Amino acid sequence: MGTSNSFGGSGGKDARDLRQSIVDWLDDAAGPDAPPTTPQKDDQNIPADRPGDGQPADNRPDVDLRPALGLLLGGARRGGGADGPGGGTGGGRAPGGGGRSSGGASRSLGRVSRAAGRAGRLALGYAAGDRQALERVGLDYDQLRALNDPVEIGYKIVEAAFETRPNGTVEDSEEREIVAAVVEWVLQSPDGHAPSPEEVVRKAIETIIADTVLTEVGKTIRENGSTQADRRAAEERVRDTAEVYAQQVTLTATGASEREMADAIENGIRELGRIFGVDS
Repeated sequence: MGTSNSFGGSGGKDARDLRQSIVDWLDDAAGPDAPPTTPQKDDQNIPADRPGDGQPADNRPDVDLRPALGLLLGGARRGGGADGPGGGTGGGRAPGGGGRSSGGASRSLGRVSRAAGRAGRLALGYAAGDRQALERVGLDYDQLRALNDPVEIGYKIVEAAFETRPNGTVEDSEEREIVAAVVEWVLQSPDGHAPSPEEVVRKAIETIIADTVLTEVGKTIRENGSTQADRRAAEERVRDTAEVYAQQVTLTATGASEREMADAIENGIRELGRIFGVDS
């Protein structure tokens, strides 16, 4: 899980709630009498955490990822200000639209949305053979094709998506993992069947939520998962649940420019905050 292998998790209520949610999930999943999850719907007819349509149901309760939205959105929460040492005046907000430090990672929803939107646009440009889109950021389509290596091509696109070099922080490493995953997903699409901009936006939302969670709770999963299979199952359920969250977002016609995709990613996560009662 990348940066989460060496990160113990942030401070603050959202991060603590997220880790406790994982611990409870692992405890319940390991119990012999764990009841099947009953899907619930709130007043807005939005499904609660559950496997997505077409996914096999099992007896493991779903994990609550709502605290991750608080970590991403930042700002004042219902009943108080920002959590943790970064809260209050001074350090709770990171430049670039949202984010909170919570005594750990200082995330910026605007920053990661911009990088994911730009990378998604470049990956789609490569898939479509759009030389001009690539040239605008210093990439050459023919040179990328000549690499004949999806991993190396993806690396070049991810590099171009960021305006700064890696700085070794948890949040920067997390953002690069997110963007790399989105680019890899686009590049793995069959020739002539690249995903739509809307599909890329949903994949980015899903990946931002999942990787934020796994960065924060990686140590918790390792310490509380009794077997390697349990730990893998926990990570997969986090990703499955993040996918369900991403499907709840209402997207209007999503344009293909990097700005339109970036805005759709950020606004989608903010909409999830409203849906699940997490104030931004």
